[in-house]
Amino acid sequence: MNAVIEAECPVCSSQMIAPTAIPACGHKFCFTCLKGVCMNGMGCPMCRGPIDPSIFSLPSQVLDLKMDVPLSPVVVQDKYKPIEKRDTSPSETPAPSALNLDASLLDDNLPEEKMYWLYRGKNQGWWRFDPRHERDIDKAYNNDEDHCEVTICGRTYVIDFNGQCQYPKGVPTQRREVKRVSSADFDTMGVKGLAGVFVPTS
Repeated sequence: MNAVIEAECPVCSSQMIAPTAIPACGHKFCFTCLKGVCMNGMGCPMCRGPIDPSIFSLPSQVLDLKMDVPLSPVVVQDKYKPIEKRDTSPSETPAPSALNLDASLLDDNLPEEKMYWLYRGKNQGWWRFDPRHERDIDKAYNNDEDHCEVTICGRTYVIDFNGQCQYPKGVPTQRREVKRVSSADFDTMGVKGLAGVFVPTS
């Protein structure tokens, strides 16, 4: 089994989600990135070696189904920069009244509840979108857009918020149900995997 997140993916330049190695050469990529390359008839992005399509059949990895969006290498580097000390002068000392604010006034600053986007698999059951696609989908949803488009494995899909479905762009008859759920609801739905990768529950 592979780890949840490894080094930077050469295709998307982010930390890998469900890192998958090409048997012939050993180069690793995100599962969805590598599958998209293969579906477009290309070889290994690093050495142009052959990709065995069988590695995409019923893949299984130990993953955190609720994992967050992996950080880009630049953000990861900035995250661990030392914090510079500030020279606090008397003028910067908070006024006493500022230290006694009613907690109810701070409610607007509370973090929003994490929501997840799921799609129904071909053989029924629910699967979670890649966290990066999920982020883009939720952004469009929160902007009150009717739909958005995401590229998954090299193919563009339309996420129809009004119809609560997804379909390949230009092929609206090939619909799959999608759903936006809370963390509590997520735990009750028996989610099978993440971005096409099956995650064993035991």
